[in-house]
Amino acid sequence: MPDNIDVQAFCGQFDRKEISAGRFLEECARLIAAAIDCARVGIWLFEDVADGRALRCLSFYDGIHDRMTLVPDETSLQVGAYFEVLEQVGHVLANDARTHPATAGFFSDRVSVNGVRSLMAASFSINGCLFGAFTCTNTRITEWSPVQLATLKRMGARVSLALANASRTNQSTLPMPL
Repeated sequence: MPDNIDVQAFCGQFDRKEISAGRFLEECARLIAAAIDCARVGIWLFEDVADGRALRCLSFYDGIHDRMTLVPDETSLQVGAYFEVLEQVGHVLANDARTHPATAGFFSDRVSVNGVRSLMAASFSINGCLFGAFTCTNTRITEWSPVQLATLKRMGARVSLALANASRTNQSTLPMPL
């Protein structure tokens, strides 16, 4: 099972400019999926938009089909409860995404399309500001464990640090704060 050591190695390669931002994000998403044992992993940034907040997907790995997938930005007003929980608690553990208060409205349209049943998300901050989240989903109801959440937070912390460092050194075109 991959762990933080594997992510650390990719972060080092990215920091030394040995791999591109795209490859870095793809490999980290794949490593997180394997470490957490989930169907899909997304790396998302929060953006302020005219009618509230939006989620911008930087990377989305679909382990069901073993491929990276383009996912549209989410600008629905239904993500308000999701943002609130991430801001207040720092994570969302929705064993059943259809009924969890933070995800029910957000996934109502996607549940039938993508088969999402469970979601675990861990937020990340850069320079003290909530900036994004790492998400793991499954197509079955999943009781997310404290070990899975700790693993996601640990791996996500290292990945978000590498993204912030890349932004400061202009290595990446990713929209990160300075």
